[in-house]
Amino acid sequence: MGKPIAARTTIQPAAQHAMSASHKVKQVLRRGIVTGTIPGGTRLVQTSIASEMAVGARQVRDALRELAAEGFVKLDSHGGAVVHELGRGELQDIYEIRMMLEPVATARAATLATTEIMLQAAGLLAVMETETDAALWAERNSAFHDLIAEAGSSTRLVAMLRNLRELSALYVTHSIIAMPGRAKRANAEHAQILRAIIGRDPEAAAEAALRHLDGTLRALDIRPVDTRRPASAAALK
Repeated sequence: MGKPIAARTTIQPAAQHAMSASHKVKQVLRRGIVTGTIPGGTRLVQTSIASEMAVGARQVRDALRELAAEGFVKLDSHGGAVVHELGRGELQDIYEIRMMLEPVATARAATLATTEIMLQAAGLLAVMETETDAALWAERNSAFHDLIAEAGSSTRLVAMLRNLRELSALYVTHSIIAMPGRAKRANAEHAQILRAIIGRDPEAAAEAALRHLDGTLRALDIRPVDTRRPASAAALK
């Protein structure tokens, strides 16, 4: 019995290192895709990535598989990877799904958010109101929405919404650049969401979240097929 245990303890650090390297590659590539520094349609060459990041080919393959599962890249039958570029219809789908899920998450936050989370959200909003860099603003926008979702204490909902936001983050940045007044309006919409959460009003929070997403769709010049009102506060509790 002693030998198998010893064997497991010797390979465990190597396994942990492999996971760490794969995660690092994934994070670097995902950030590049989300911010637009790695544009849609870019072919990702595994050997080049492995060389540049000083990791093994297996770690790069693992990272690309995870990114493909999350919708950031497309893999071909030969193991090649290309950065996925959202079409108008797909972007519309993402926002329609967000408009169903995000009001629910925001309503939950109005019931469950701690004082600490509310203070963190208020701090982010204060920084966003003076931010002039569209990419940085978009990053803090994602952080704000992550906080609100996390306050609802649903790990599955947090993961789903984070993935949807990351897929559309580049378009949010573009909308801020194309419409300078959009950031100011979005800040005001965020403030409405936070006020409803602080006021422990789930229905008002859900309504505010829906209006905010609708405002972003208008900025992107996309209208959903069916914009539904969120469920009543009683149904969301």
